Amino acid sequence: MELDVKVKHRIWIEVNGESIIGPGGYDILSAIDRTGSLSRAARELGMSYRFLWNYIDKMEKRLGFPVINGWRGGARKGGARLTDKGKQLLLIYGEIMSDMAKLTPKWEDAVKRFLSAHES
Repeated sequence: MELDVKVKHRIWIEVNGESIIGPGGYDILSAIDRTGSLSRAARELGMSYRFLWNYIDKMEKRLGFPVINGWRGGARKGGARLTDKGKQLLLIYGEIMSDMAKLTPKWEDAVKRFLSAHES
């Protein structure tokens, strides 16, 4: 019987010991980028607008630069877009996750070989 081995990982980026972005932050920035709106992103993710706003505010304070540009209603209606730096952060984190996903099968195979070699 073949062993079902899974290597799990959760990646986040820290700067000076403070978390900048992890899976949740990636989902938030992706949803804002996709929807063009903080409120639509919040609805899509099942989170409150206030939670998203506070999350982004904390991220921006830790980074020292804005990751979104937002505007309130009026003729153009409200909306939000990622800044160039916000898009770069999203891209970098996505690349890290993609690279990790490519390595995971290799690690799972190594664990399977190890366990198979030590079966009684």
